[in-house]
Amino acid sequence: MKKIYLSGLFLAVASLGWAQGTSPNSTGAGSAGTDLPVSGWCVVGSKDTKFGPTEEGGKVVFGGEGFGAKGRNLAAYFPATELGEGQTLELKGTVRLTGMAGTGNFRYGLFKKRSRDHSRGWLGYCAYAGFDKAFPSGALLARLKDNDADFSGMKGAKGEAAARDLGPSITGSKTMKDGVYVLVLKLKRSGGAIEIESTLDGAGDVPTPMVRYSAKDSEPATTQFDAVGFVTHEVLSTDSIEFSDISVQLQGP
Repeated sequence: MKKIYLSGLFLAVASLGWAQGTSPNSTGAGSAGTDLPVSGWCVVGSKDTKFGPTEEGGKVVFGGEGFGAKGRNLAAYFPATELGEGQTLELKGTVRLTGMAGTGNFRYGLFKKRSRDHSRGWLGYCAYAGFDKAFPSGALLARLKDNDADFSGMKGAKGEAAARDLGPSITGSKTMKDGVYVLVLKLKRSGGAIEIESTLDGAGDVPTPMVRYSAKDSEPATTQFDAVGFVTHEVLSTDSIEFSDISVQLQGP
């Protein structure tokens, strides 16, 4: 299998301001923002650590023989954070792809985990970049409240609905290839709804923008978040993924 290395800077930056008394994590930092620790990196639902992660020099690496065969769901966690009115949760990052072996898709999002092993029943939002035959123009998914699936798809193990499609990328979706990508995902709570904005832009020879989303979820299944998730699906055949400089920040009125 042709090797692919996904490396570079991945910042999970969550900007969530707290109204007084709304969060046990509140530090009163106000608009300056408050950093939250990100930890517990894992291959979701797997007790086997043969794929890592290994952490050294500020880098988190997943890989090893067989890692890229079907793609993997990866995650890290931060303290449970309630998104208050007028507050924003922002995920930022830069990722480098090297040695692409297919034309599959990369998925990313902000979530609330629920199951004991973190593999099922996730809530939150998942954005698609790259090619998926079911979503030729990309898709932004909102997890359904009673779903019993992982965070990455429309259906559960038994074919039941697991998410709502909030719409395609405004700019369509281009094929993923070797290069550098800059990712931004923002969730803002407004009037009981959650407004979602996201971009994945290429740098250098990579097409830009790859995807661009703007949507409103008027019936959010959760306003609390505690996880960032990333997926290497379907035929990307990723042999190694490297994240670095991870941070989460709270910001708001």
